Amino acid sequence: MTRYTFDEVREALRKHWGLSLHRGGDRTDLGRDGRFDTVYSKIGYVVSGQFPGNGYSSRRFRSLGRIVQVCDLKQVIAKDRT
Repeated sequence: MTRYTFDEVREALRKHWGLSLHRGGDRTDLGRDGRFDTVYSKIGYVVSGQFPGNGYSSRRFRSLGRIVQVCDLKQVIAKDRT
């Protein structure tokens, strides 16, 4: 399983889709927030911006891995890592 950091997913979303990423709610679960893996986060992650075909909205995700999968960021992040 590929590990993703919050910062690299946020940067890939901004560059590729023009979307923003932030943690939802307060930061009560910093020990398990998915920063270093694709694990579940109690507070979740919120992706906001102009979604293609849907206009401006926000969507909540439980893990960084799910964001990478849904937004098709795997190749973008791999390219940035090299």
